[in-house]
Amino acid sequence: MPIHPAAVSTAGVISLICLLGLSACGQPSSSERPEAFADPSRDTASDGVTRVPASAPGMVAVQRPVRVGVLAIDSALSMHKRYQPLIDYLAETLDRPVELVALTQDSQFTAVAAGEIDFIATNPLAAVQVQRFYHTEFLVTHSRPRSGSEFSGLIIARADSALQSLEDLRGQRVACVDFETAAAGCLFQIHHLRQAEIDPFKDFGEFIENPSQDSIVLAVLNRTIDAGFIRTGQLEKMVKNGLLPDADGIKILDQARDDFVYPHTTTLYPEWPLAALSDTDPALSDAVGAALLAMPPDHPALAAANLEGFVDAVNYRPIDELIETLQLKSWDAD
Repeated sequence: MPIHPAAVSTAGVISLICLLGLSACGQPSSSERPEAFADPSRDTASDGVTRVPASAPGMVAVQRPVRVGVLAIDSALSMHKRYQPLIDYLAETLDRPVELVALTQDSQFTAVAAGEIDFIATNPLAAVQVQRFYHTEFLVTHSRPRSGSEFSGLIIARADSALQSLEDLRGQRVACVDFETAAAGCLFQIHHLRQAEIDPFKDFGEFIENPSQDSIVLAVLNRTIDAGFIRTGQLEKMVKNGLLPDADGIKILDQARDDFVYPHTTTLYPEWPLAALSDTDPALSDAVGAALLAMPPDHPALAAANLEGFVDAVNYRPIDELIETLQLKSWDAD
């Protein structure tokens, strides 16, 4: 016989409320429960998947997002434009949510230390420094159009400058990107000069930082400085973007004699790696590495990131040697 709403007693309402587990019945609310009252039906595994047992019908596993941190070398907006298509590809391939996290030169270290991300992509200098501190695992290396998985540094001067050799840099005004964090925009060249027994900090007339490689090139052309440090591909990029009509107004000091696609001064070093944190689930690391290596060469996400693809992680020992020789951050890490 159906029960009419009016026939439900006050006691019945109270009983119903108690059955629903509301805190009004004398039980602590979920926000007030001590750890002993934690829901035993939920279990979060080491891979970040919150699983509900089969005894809870109609419920499915909930996966937390995989977090990929990427160094924003110019701006977070520009980095997002380049890397978000790659993140979308990983999310589709892994069939789970993936988040892009913008990192700065400082926050990349704290994010890894705090375990706030699962993977990190950054310049090879910072990547090796992070690895020396926190034992990350390199999975793949970026491969760029034309230059592949290597890059280098240039020491440039005006084409009509009297500067002809490294020795001529003594007493001159020279600029680089950053004395501590810029690999091909400063530190590769410092190492190259020290091998020639030239100390930029002692032997240059003036040695300054300029965060923009575009500005360094233009300052050389405008005679604001006598020489500058930039990375391979920088001159070609400025011509492509219309900032220079051509690169004929620039010459490269101590140019290497090899068959690398771009003219350069210093030795060649490995490109950016993607690394997994030490506590990232190995199965997830394998899946991410395999997905990146399997990307079709014509995938639009590669073009957006200015990549031709990924290769198995190359040897980063030359960066370790750079760090140890120049006593850069992490040089004495265990």
